[in-house]
Amino acid sequence: MRQWLLLLFLFMVAACRPGADDLDLVRRADALWQTDMDSAAALLARVERPELLPRRELLHYGWLTACRHYEDNASLSEDSLVLPAFDYFTAQGDTARLLTSYLLKAAYLHAHGRHDEEQAVLDSGNVRALSVGDRRRAGDFLAEKGECYVYAYKDYRRAADAYRRALSLRETADNHFSLGITLGLLKEDSATWHTNRSVTLALQRGDSARALHYLRNHAQLLVYVAPDYRAAIGLFHRLMRLTDNPEVLDISCTTMSECFLKLGQLDSAQYYLDKGREYLRRRRDKFVTAENQVGYLQGVLDYTRTGTFDYLDLMRYNDSVGNALYAHRSTVRQKDRARNELSEANLRLLVDRQRMQLWLLGALLLLLLAGGGGVWLFRRRRNRLIEAEERIETLDRLLAEATAATPSAPAAPEGDDRLFRRILLQQLGLIRLVAGQPTAQNQELLRRVSTLPHPNEAVEGLLVWDDLYPVIDRVYDGFYSHLHARFGSLLTDKEEQLCCLLRADFTTKEISVLTGQSIPTIYQRKTTIRKKLGMDEKGDIVAFVRE
Repeated sequence: MRQWLLLLFLFMVAACRPGADDLDLVRRADALWQTDMDSAAALLARVERPELLPRRELLHYGWLTACRHYEDNASLSEDSLVLPAFDYFTAQGDTARLLTSYLLKAAYLHAHGRHDEEQAVLDSGNVRALSVGDRRRAGDFLAEKGECYVYAYKDYRRAADAYRRALSLRETADNHFSLGITLGLLKEDSATWHTNRSVTLALQRGDSARALHYLRNHAQLLVYVAPDYRAAIGLFHRLMRLTDNPEVLDISCTTMSECFLKLGQLDSAQYYLDKGREYLRRRRDKFVTAENQVGYLQGVLDYTRTGTFDYLDLMRYNDSVGNALYAHRSTVRQKDRARNELSEANLRLLVDRQRMQLWLLGALLLLLLAGGGGVWLFRRRRNRLIEAEERIETLDRLLAEATAATPSAPAAPEGDDRLFRRILLQQLGLIRLVAGQPTAQNQELLRRVSTLPHPNEAVEGLLVWDDLYPVIDRVYDGFYSHLHARFGSLLTDKEEQLCCLLRADFTTKEISVLTGQSIPTIYQRKTTIRKKLGMDEKGDIVAFVRE
């Protein structure tokens, strides 16, 4: 029975635990997050049942997923495990993960528009990074503060201050570029110095993609902040020699067209405007700012040449953009509804599956209980049958000993205990004891015993001890009278009767069968008699009484 219950317990535990593969995947990804995030993300994508992971591995899974989203500049709005993971790593004192967790938590709060809380988290992260001497992370927190000031609060002066503080901790191309753009929004002359410095640092680092991006923006700042149109045109020509990417050159050409227009060189302005329009058509996605800039510049050029202009095409384009945005929002809303419905359906399937697992476990439990109960009942019945067989065997032996002499044999001499045994068995009425077991052995007993006293009485009540005591005295040299005379006030009637049966050489099992009492009860009464008589706990009661 215990083995079945253990198997049931193990099955229930296995049904509620995640697969070993999921745990292994999370642990392997966790070991790679600092060195190879791409491989870590690939491992996380193979996790099938993250909701069944233990809490520690679940927090690591959510944290690593948020890290991947952060590196990809994706929104962390759905990464709700970032908050409990932050609390967990704070409690663990894991400095490396904790500093990253400040950035992740701030990004999560930013995605939910909780910018005041975001600023508080970034300030705390900055203090924590400086306390452990991590100037790089401290600079990251200040740069994130600058981003928040620019895009959430539109507070460009405080953003510029945050970027300057970040540069004081660690000079990077990104921080110079961000500061340059922010100062450009404030129309400050130093903006172009910082964007030019960002280009230099990016080239020194070998990051050509960022260098091109910084170079284009640096040229635009020369147009709108300096303004130095010829220098800007020179930078755009340099940019065109470095790349043929239409996503970089479209707005570069249109800005060059604007420069030539401001310099009064209308043909060059028209040439680069047409070139910018061509690059714009080659883009994989539409860039609304560039499209509007093209239309705006074409209208200015037309008016400069002819004194008239037409913005109808531009307005139609903007209407199409508005319609496309409306359709896109409708599609997004529909996808969100479909996703929510799918999530609800998946949740219902999960609940149904768990309910089915519970039903199966319940059915298995009932089967095990029923099987265990059946086994217990079978064993109990078998033990009772074995016990009944032993009782019958004992009675059969006693009856055989009591009736060893034939009815025609002479009376038993003094001291022969077969007379006492015969009288005792006749008083018990063995028919009553064996009538419920009509086996061949019992039928033999029924034929050999003829007495049937009161079948509704208890076994002990069938013995008439007032008739048995004289037999005890006659057969065993006055044993009962001697016992009663010495210990009559000390022993109870049942204890005196037990002593008499022991004197007649009945074994404990035989006494149990004759009196209908359990063997432990007989042993307990023998122990009580020894204590009352002041005997050794293993002493011979009969020998002690006969002394």
